[in-house]
Amino acid sequence: MKVTVSFTLDDERDHKIIRWLRSLSRGERSAAIRVVLDAHLGGAGVTLGDVYQTVREIDRKLRNGAFVAGTGAEPDDTDDFERENPDIMATLINLGK
Repeated sequence: MKVTVSFTLDDERDHKIIRWLRSLSRGERSAAIRVVLDAHLGGAGVTLGDVYQTVREIDRKLRNGAFVAGTGAEPDDTDDFERENPDIMATLINLGK
């Protein structure tokens, strides 16, 4: 069963929320709101859905012309995986289990 919940936003006080909602496609809004509310209520942390949503957002930005400027330096031998926050990496590794 689906439940529809409506709420009101003030265009001055809630301008960041309104801008964020408008940046999402209609099909993404419900999922994004659920993720935010679940995180606020102490949800299970990072989910595959969170990762997927972030990847889609990055892809959309890249297709719209966003880019990341590098330093021009040669990469070092240290694996990026090893430099990440170990707690975040442990959560990501365990997502599919």
